[in-house]
Amino acid sequence: MVFENMLTMQGMMFFFVIVGFIVRKRGIVGTTGRLNMVDLCLYVLLPFNIFHAFLVQPHHDVWKPVVMTVLLSVLYNMISVASAFLLYKKTDEEKRKPLRYGTIVSNGGFLGNPVIESIYGTSGLLYASVFMLPVRVVMWSVGVSCFLPGQKKNVLKKVVTHPCIVSIYLGLIVMFLPVSWPDFFTRAVEGLSSANTPMSMMLIGMMLAEMDPRGLIDRTMVFYAAVRLVLIPAVVFALTAFLPVDPVLRGITVIMAGMPAPVTTALLSSKYHGDERYATGMIFLSTLLSLLTLPLWCLVLG
Repeated sequence: MVFENMLTMQGMMFFFVIVGFIVRKRGIVGTTGRLNMVDLCLYVLLPFNIFHAFLVQPHHDVWKPVVMTVLLSVLYNMISVASAFLLYKKTDEEKRKPLRYGTIVSNGGFLGNPVIESIYGTSGLLYASVFMLPVRVVMWSVGVSCFLPGQKKNVLKKVVTHPCIVSIYLGLIVMFLPVSWPDFFTRAVEGLSSANTPMSMMLIGMMLAEMDPRGLIDRTMVFYAAVRLVLIPAVVFALTAFLPVDPVLRGITVIMAGMPAPVTTALLSSKYHGDERYATGMIFLSTLLSLLTLPLWCLVLG
C-alpha cells in the first residue's frame, strides 16, 4: 500500500514539475516571480502545511512517538554530519562547501512534507514536522558553518524565528488547547496547506528549467547523489532495524533521510563564494534521481 501511494505521489509530483517547467520555459513566470513564489512557499504555505498537521485531537500516548521522532532525527543528523566531514576531503574548497552542506541538509522541509503526507496522511505529516525541528537547528548551525567557518552570529535567532519552527510551536500549543476551532478557520488552514504540494513541485520544475546540465555532472557529483539518496538512508534503515521503532516512524525517518539536495545549497553558494553552478548541478541531478530512489525506498520499507 505504501509503495502504491508513493508511485501515485511521484506521478502527481512529476506532473506538477512538468507544469512548472513549461510555465518557466514559456516565460509565464520570470526569475523575479519565481523567487517571490519561493518566499511565498517557504514563509506562508509550508508553515501552514506544518500547522495543519497539529489540528488534531491528541491522544494520551502522543508524546511517546513525538519523543521517538526527535531521537530518530538526532540519529539522522549525526549520520549526515559525519558523512559530510568524512567525505569530500580531496575536493576543491569551492565545491566542498556545497557538497558538505548538501550532505548535511536535505530537501526534507520543502519536498519531504508533501511526500510524507501523501504516504502516511496527516499523522505522518505531524511527525515529519517534528522530525524537521532538529534538522532546522543543524541546518542553521553546522550546515551554514560549511560556508562560514567559525561564524556563529545570529544562528540561534535564525533557528527560533524561522516560520517553519514557529508553526511547530504554535501547532503544539493549539493541539493541546481545549478549544473547538471554528469551521472557517480549519478550512482556511486546510486550503493553504493543500496548496503547498503543487506550488513546491511547480517551483522545482521552474528551477530545473533555469538550469543547464551540460558539463555540470562529474564523478564527484554522482558520488554525492549516491551518498545523499542511497548511503545515508541505507545507514538509517540498517540502524533502525535494531531499534524498537514503530514502522511508520521508521519509514518517515528513512524517506526524509533520502531526500535530494535543497535549493538553499545554490543560494548559499552564491552568497558565500561557493561554486554556485556546481551546487545547481547537485540539485538538478539529485532531484531527478530521487524520482527513482524514493519509490524504491518505499518498496524496501514494505
